[in-house]
Amino acid sequence: MSEADLYNDIRLAVTEHGGRVFRNNVGVFDSDHGTKITTGLGTGSSDLIGWTKMGRFLAIEVKSPTGKLTKEQLAFLKAVIAAGGVGIVARSVKDVTGVLRGELWAT
Repeated sequence: MSEADLYNDIRLAVTEHGGRVFRNNVGVFDSDHGTKITTGLGTGSSDLIGWTKMGRFLAIEVKSPTGKLTKEQLAFLKAVIAAGGVGIVARSVKDVTGVLRGELWAT
């Protein structure tokens, strides 16, 4: 499965569980005028950002089976969780659906 397929399958799974996520492309590039342009929610922010069926903030960092989190990505996920949101490292769709199934029944 390609990374693009995994992103799409995760988006569909979140939607099927009543949530919504959006692609958060994070990066920095130089404009034609030499100015640095930053995109996304900032360094370390997750690949997919949205909310769960219960309205909780949702951050999903998509990684290959051998991919490693950067310290900034880990810090972002920890901050999301500390604030009451749902932070997931997803190497498969099951990583996401397993968490969302539990979240759906949270009180």
